[in-house]
Amino acid sequence: MFEPIAIGCVLRVHMAEKEPMLYGRVVHIDKQKNLAMIVRFPGKDALGHQKNYVRRPVGHDLSALETRVQDGAYGVVDFEVPSHWLLTPEQLKNNSPAGLINDSRRNLKAWLKRRSEAYRLIRPFVHGRTIEQIVMDPAFAGWPKRRAKELNFKGCARIQRSLNAYILALGNRNGLLPWYTRCGNPGDTKISRVKTGRPVDERDLEGGRAPGLNCDKFARIHFAMGWKKFKRRGVSVRKAFKQTLETWFVKSVRWDGSGAKVTLRPEARKYTVKQFEYWGRRDSDALSAVAINKGETERRRTYLQRQGQTKERHLAVNGEAFLDSTSCDQTLVSCASRLKVLSSPFRTDIQGAATDYIFGHHVGFESVSQTTALLAILHAAEDKVEYCARFGIKIKSRDWLPMTFRQFVMDNGEGKGQLVMRTLEEMEVGANFGAAYDAINKAPQESKHASIHAHVDHAMPGSTMGRRAARGEPSRASLARLNLFEYMPHLIRHVLFHNNEELITLPTMEMRQDGVEPTRRGVVEWMLENGYTTSAPQNIQQLRIRCLPRLMACVQPDGIHLYDPTFSGKRIIPGLVYSNEYLQRSGILSKNKRWHLDAHLNPSDLSKIWVNLGGLKCMTLRSRDPDMHELALLDWLAISRDDRIRAFLDKANKIQEGVNAIATLNRSVQVANKERNKEIRARGGKPSKAELKREKRLNTKLEQVAMTGMPNTPKELKQSPVLAERQESHDSPAIKSFSPLRDLAQAIRESRTK
Repeated sequence: MFEPIAIGCVLRVHMAEKEPMLYGRVVHIDKQKNLAMIVRFPGKDALGHQKNYVRRPVGHDLSALETRVQDGAYGVVDFEVPSHWLLTPEQLKNNSPAGLINDSRRNLKAWLKRRSEAYRLIRPFVHGRTIEQIVMDPAFAGWPKRRAKELNFKGCARIQRSLNAYILALGNRNGLLPWYTRCGNPGDTKISRVKTGRPVDERDLEGGRAPGLNCDKFARIHFAMGWKKFKRRGVSVRKAFKQTLETWFVKSVRWDGSGAKVTLRPEARKYTVKQFEYWGRRDSDALSAVAINKGETERRRTYLQRQGQTKERHLAVNGEAFLDSTSCDQTLVSCASRLKVLSSPFRTDIQGAATDYIFGHHVGFESVSQTTALLAILHAAEDKVEYCARFGIKIKSRDWLPMTFRQFVMDNGEGKGQLVMRTLEEMEVGANFGAAYDAINKAPQESKHASIHAHVDHAMPGSTMGRRAARGEPSRASLARLNLFEYMPHLIRHVLFHNNEELITLPTMEMRQDGVEPTRRGVVEWMLENGYTTSAPQNIQQLRIRCLPRLMACVQPDGIHLYDPTFSGKRIIPGLVYSNEYLQRSGILSKNKRWHLDAHLNPSDLSKIWVNLGGLKCMTLRSRDPDMHELALLDWLAISRDDRIRAFLDKANKIQEGVNAIATLNRSVQVANKERNKEIRARGGKPSKAELKREKRLNTKLEQVAMTGMPNTPKELKQSPVLAERQESHDSPAIKSFSPLRDLAQAIRESRTK
């Protein structure tokens, strides 16, 4: 259906491969005469400026226009009345800023004077008459010339323009107000060719001061960009100005050793810091230097955009949910050591849009990403009894209800990526993204983030308070006391209180009539019982496959091992071995060849993984250390990294010890070689191999007697003919039987004292 042509509408010409162009405004229609009077809009000159002159009304065939509208050559649209046409006489007299978004230099009193002069020229012909009477008057064509002769004007252009403008405005006298198209619309920037402001003194010019230069279009645009990019808290305006010049106003850069010699464009040296600050703040969203230094950001809340409470727009309990991430304002320590300080963890919440019920979250040291968003979605769909029991909190299933949703409301952050979009598409779930840097689309969740920070994070030691440490404030690292496993119970208890105990106002009269418990849990259960639901995915196994991150794993004879995801190659994470009864009975572990598979793991829970072995199977961690079940993946990887560093350092110690041992051994061998050579020279020659091998047992027994101090000679020694020969060689008969032993013992004692 096409829009009918009516008085006051605007005809728009549709052209191929070009933007539609406004043609004119219909000011009179006579269906009996098949006539339509149209006033053309002022065109533009060669420079692109809108012309001030308004053309006379022209008659057209009404049926022909309707045909062209049906064919699509013309379009019918509503006329947008200019803001200054809507001003009242009082506003014109008082120079009121009504209808303006930005400041303006307009002088409405002068405009009112020009309007009065224009109406005085055409008053005899238009006063008290309708537009139909004016345009259909036979005297309309020649009246401006006759009026010019009456007033002794050289031409009738002013009178004709005022008459045509009056008709274009359909009798609205404000249509006679000047447009000043060459000077810009109200609120537009004024560009001066001459340098504005106080002139520079000649003595300053002689001293080397630049005379200054007006900012052209390039400078204005890039000063605004530089203000938005470089002016931050802690960065002065002068430094941001220098960074802007170095980024966009550099002509060339020459390196002199390790230093840079930058040559700026000639006009850049004439710009000032004041000009940079002025044009940088011209944007309506730009903040002043004072506001930035106070910590205000461009992401200011626009509360005026809120049309009532957000939850009033959602009727199904599982229709929409908010998904958003924030940092936990906490400084935690490692589970392995109270002196090992960690970074702040991150929390991703799933909050129902209809009830503000927190259905799930994910807390971990992983940076906010698509993976953390999917983990939070999975946690919202799972039962929380086992999850809370892991942190020492006993609940029932109804104390923290699971839920899957039809659509998620997110910002342009962790949820806007190929992984999340593809996963939501496979789950047949929708996503709604708000405008960039505008949190108003999920204001309830942003408010809940602030509440959790105030009631949980900020009340604990080591809290960051959501800001950088102030000057003189104690170090957060010195105040950190708790680890993640000790922090989580406080967070979970607050979530349970928010869902089950905090009293709320029931949203509808129907809930009041049914006596619903005035808590978020009561509202959710009532909505589930009364059918306030929509279709949503329910298969929890498919959710685990799609939402849990995949880690490469391998099957070994003792179970399933995981590979380190932070390592580019294949390196097994030590201490993490998973198995279950099915894996033991299936015979998979008996295979000789190592084979790989994908394991699905929650990085904040090392106690179990899921693998697809003829269906999704849950494998538990095999560890005699109960604290291993309380660690997060990144925490254990950090501990393992420390172990590898110690092992690496131990390798160096072992090498050093080996080198020291070799040096000591070489020295001992050198000493032994000197003594051996000395004995050979005293003997008169080197003993043969047969002599060295002879009497090994006898020498051993003699060594044993000398080492132990046994006075009795063994029987083998008494019967030995060699011993008898040795006894005959000694002079004293009193000690003949014990002289070999005495000499050997004396030699051993002498060797020990060396």
